[in-house]
Amino acid sequence: MPKRKIAICKHALVLFLILLVSDCLPFIRNKPVHAISCRYDDVVYALSLVQTGGTLLIPSGQSEWPAALEIPDDKKIEIRGEGQEKTIITSNIPTSCIDLNTSGSRLTNMGFVLENNDGVGIDVRGQGWRIDHCRFVNDNPFIIEAVWANNNSDDGSPVGLVDHCEFLNTRCIAYGSNALMANDVWAQPLGLGTNNAMFIEDCAFTYTEFSNAVDANYGGRYVFRHNTVTDAYVEAHAVQGKNRSVRSWEIYDNIIRQKNRSMWVPFFMRGGTGVIFNNVVEGEWTIAGIAVDYRRACEYFAVPGWADGTSPWDGNSVPGVSAYPARDQIGRSTDSFLWVDSDSDGDFNDESIPSQALDPAYCWNNKHNGENVVFFEHSCVVSQDLYQENRDYYNNVQRPGGYTPYTYPHPLIAEWDNR
Repeated sequence: MPKRKIAICKHALVLFLILLVSDCLPFIRNKPVHAISCRYDDVVYALSLVQTGGTLLIPSGQSEWPAALEIPDDKKIEIRGEGQEKTIITSNIPTSCIDLNTSGSRLTNMGFVLENNDGVGIDVRGQGWRIDHCRFVNDNPFIIEAVWANNNSDDGSPVGLVDHCEFLNTRCIAYGSNALMANDVWAQPLGLGTNNAMFIEDCAFTYTEFSNAVDANYGGRYVFRHNTVTDAYVEAHAVQGKNRSVRSWEIYDNIIRQKNRSMWVPFFMRGGTGVIFNNVVEGEWTIAGIAVDYRRACEYFAVPGWADGTSPWDGNSVPGVSAYPARDQIGRSTDSFLWVDSDSDGDFNDESIPSQALDPAYCWNNKHNGENVVFFEHSCVVSQDLYQENRDYYNNVQRPGGYTPYTYPHPLIAEWDNR
């Protein structure tokens, strides 16, 4: 064969091999990486080998981890165990067991035993993340955060999904901003019925200690749906210092039952606004209702002060007498403009302070033994004076304006399952 033809054939072969390897690179890059055990050091090493888009497989076994497993912000991966009762990690450290950071990763098929009151199970920020088919157990006489969703900036709430998980004396928390004021969140549209929230769906919560299954504050938003809650309640928190309240809540299609211990109420809403509907309440409750209150009306907190008609944080419809509308109380929503600490003194009291839109809370079709479960005012008289039915909240009335719940099941399930 002439040398020229041989050279051409060699070049063609090299080109073919390059193309073949290039086509295989995505497969090689995304091939699952197996940790040789569930021990912390082995998992950390395996994590270092996983590239974005890949999967970290953690085998069955039990191990106590001495530190948090940190997922880099730029490494969106799937972390998969062999089952809730097969891959079991114990954490007794005052930090998170796994920190997903802003990677937008998925954690699935694992069990966690949480033992430190100052620690949390999973710390997560950002968007697009999913935590599913996991079990979080705490056998101690105190409550531990299983999933702590939060943000490092003022500009948004964490957006992701917790689904098909089991919680024993552990809960989920939605915090909008670690900066506490979360004023950017409060200047944004309310956004009910969108994906702009932490979603918790198809989960089971069981408690032997008194606490909530879910809570939120600092501009957090959550959707709590299709869950079963036993001997716990659903809550949202309010202004209780130099902070903003929970932004919004959507609570529907849940079963909330009292079974083995005394329970006060199934719902305790202390700030923000939203909807509560199509829930079934079972068992014997002190009051089978939706309690609302406002803490600053009953307790003094530095910076905002009392909600008594004298704080610049509030609307003060009757100066020196009534704070109405109090900052971020039930039924209040978007700020009229972005609230900025213009003199940078940190107290937010000397600025031009925005008013808030009236956006009432609504509840409908919530039942307990055939009776309606509705909003009622709780706590001190001053707090009760801030609320008025058919103004700040509506009982047995669907939210007007075409409210539609976000797609169920959540699209992130199919998005991750079909990767």
